[in-house]
Amino acid sequence: MHTLPEDQADAIGANVPRMTDAELLQSTAARECLDNPDEWKRMPFFWPRSEIKRKSAFVPGTMYAANKLSVEPVVFMNRDRKQFVVITHIGKEMCGHDGIVHGGVQATLFDEITARPAFWNLPRNVALTASLKVAYRKPAIADQIFVFRTHLAKMDGRKAEISAQMEDSHGNLLSEAEALYVSPKNVKLVQDQTSQVEKIEKVYPGNF
Repeated sequence: MHTLPEDQADAIGANVPRMTDAELLQSTAARECLDNPDEWKRMPFFWPRSEIKRKSAFVPGTMYAANKLSVEPVVFMNRDRKQFVVITHIGKEMCGHDGIVHGGVQATLFDEITARPAFWNLPRNVALTASLKVAYRKPAIADQIFVFRTHLAKMDGRKAEISAQMEDSHGNLLSEAEALYVSPKNVKLVQDQTSQVEKIEKVYPGNF
């Protein structure tokens, strides 16, 4: 199980309920993936990195905390490596209007999540966000489990078009996103991530 860093775990307090990845794994979306091991494989959300790099990265360094993203999101990758399902709990301290998940939080998570099919399919496994468009369909009520589904819609050389949607645990559509990612011409800008992809795929056992 992936747990909070000690300093953040201590800050939660004994009287505050703690979400666990076991609860995320009981969701309908997770069960559908787990029941089809030939098609879906679990993956880590936070990729292996040093403590210093973790703290400097926005999502794991800032959003991964009590009443925010209090547990590491659960990720499943399809065998085709073009589809990903991400299940996460978004807490009460991620709101804009009272009780409603901030649109910027949703956009940030879309940016993180749509990067996965781009990252896995673009040259050198390098993907940089070129554009991100989010359409908000219904209010996302905080302090519950959400499901993000994303897939590679189109590939054109160094460019990848990604589509995604955010649902509540009952499958109701809350928001949608379209993203464009590029693998930069300048290979010195971001180092080749092929070996990193190989390490990530080995974190959890699976049928592929």
